[in-house]
This record gives sequence, C-alpha cells and structure tokens, in this order.
Amino acid sequence: MTPNEPRGASAQPTSRRYAGIDDLPLFIDFASRSTKERAPLRARWHPGDVVWQLNGQADRPHRNRLYLGPDGRVEVVAWVVTEDELWLEATPAGEARIGEAIEAAEAWRRSQPSEGPSRTLSVPTSEHDRVRIATLEALGYRQSAPSGVGFSMDLTQPLPDAGAPEGFIVRDCVGVDPALRAAAHRAAWSHLEHMNIHGESQFSTERYLSLREMPVYDPRLDMLVVAPDGSFAANCICWADAESGVGTFEPVGTALAFRGRRLVRFMMREAVRRLKARGLREARVGTAHFNTAAIAAYLAAGFVLTDRGHMWTKTIT
Repeated sequence: MTPNEPRGASAQPTSRRYAGIDDLPLFIDFASRSTKERAPLRARWHPGDVVWQLNGQADRPHRNRLYLGPDGRVEVVAWVVTEDELWLEATPAGEARIGEAIEAAEAWRRSQPSEGPSRTLSVPTSEHDRVRIATLEALGYRQSAPSGVGFSMDLTQPLPDAGAPEGFIVRDCVGVDPALRAAAHRAAWSHLEHMNIHGESQFSTERYLSLREMPVYDPRLDMLVVAPDGSFAANCICWADAESGVGTFEPVGTALAFRGRRLVRFMMREAVRRLKARGLREARVGTAHFNTAAIAAYLAAGFVLTDRGHMWTKTIT
C-alpha cells in the first residue's frame, strides 16, 4: 500500500483512529507534507517524530485520529497524548478541519472519569501560528503555560567546525551492537533530576531493534560520542526527510558522567554535516522550555532559537 492508496480511501473526507502498521505510511507521508507545506512554521511532526513517538509500537492502535481528505491522504492528525493534552497538526488543505478535530477530542474528554467537578484540555501551539491561535480562541481556549522551544540551523550556509574534544570521537551506529546502543540511550535518559524527572529509562534493546526497522531510520545518522575508555558518552538520532529538505534530532542525550563537556555540540555538528552532504537545507531540534541544559547545548552547537510554544487551555463542561 502506498500513501496514495490508503485503506478506506473515499471520495468524501473521513476520520478514524490510527489502527496499526498499515497506517504508518499515511502518517509519515502526512508529516513530510506538513513539514514542507507549513514552512516557515514548524509542523508538529517530522517523519522522524512520528517513528519516535509511536514508541516502538507502530503496529498497534494509538490514541491518535487521522483525518483523511477526498484523495485518501491525511490532512489532520489529532493525538491525545495524555488525558488532558491534545497534539494536532494539519496541512494547509486541512486547516479548516482543525475545529472538527478539537471538538472530537473535547467529546472524548467529557467521556472520561474526572476526580473534580471540571475537566480541562490543552493544545500546544507555536506563538507564530496566528491562524491556529485564532481557531483556538474562537473555540474558547485561552493561553496558559509555556510549552516547547524550537531551534533551527540553515544548512545552506557554512557550518561551524565540529571541534572534537581531546580523546573523544564521534561515530555512527553502523555495526554497533544493538544492546550497547540501547544501554547508551538509557544512560543518557536516566538521572534527569535537574528537570524534575525521576526514575530510570526503560528503553529496551527490543524497542531499539523495532526502531531500526522503521522506514525513515538510517544508522548513518544514529550518532554516538565514544569516550577515551571506549564507552558511549552521548548519543542522538538524526532523521532526514528529503521531500521537505528538513532533518530533525530526536532524541539527544549525554550520560551523567560526561555532562558539561559540550559533547552534544561535537556530535550534532557532525550530524548536520552529514545532512548537508545529502542536500538537506535545514536542521531542527526542540525541547521543553525549562530544559536549560539542552537549550545551552543547542545554542553552542550553532542552532538559532526560532520558535516558542504555549499551551492553550479550555475547561470542558
């Protein structure tokens, strides 16, 4: 099945839940088109984000809803990521259906048990997206808390030098033992008390192997920093989308013992060099607004802050 031949294609706009692996090409195609067509706005999902956020379970149903146009291609995706938070995106052709998607999410929210007398629903939106903000305001949403921040790098310009720290090298994951690579991720995504996150990462070898089977994964863009003792000090996955000309990073992390050595700068600069060699025009990365360590690392790597997001919240009665 190709993105132009989806299951359930219809001459009329329809919507349905993401059902499993057969829907993955539809979601990836949507992410690529929305990344390209919404520029310079930052789309919610790049193809790499889709694969990463499906969490190694692309073959299972998820709490996201696909809104298909008359041609059978996805125009809107609405994903209830927690009981009170909705992520959504639309292609320009699907923007008029945003209200439909939000109202469906509100109906679902009303159907859920609540400990208090009221329920809320929040939607993160870029501060630059005036059309989306107007839609949310018309539906009764009001700006509440800050959310994520986004960074970009123009790959058509000369790139900063990688500047390798003494004794460290950067390499990709071609030929790397999957169990060791999964352990490197766990090391980087544990001990996050500085972000008020407690607990250890449960990222498994099985999940990593599943990720490697996804259509947009490339081991040559799965990057590691190797310490002088041979251990993996930092790691990231860079995802390339030739159609939009945009590459994105998700996730990026450093093991506790190696933090503060600017290894992320070294690693990401090598990754963007590889993106540029493929003809991509832009690299992107994002993080939570309170992740000061990541923000400093991305700025040091040569990225520029280009986007801030806020939550828009409504009490659902």
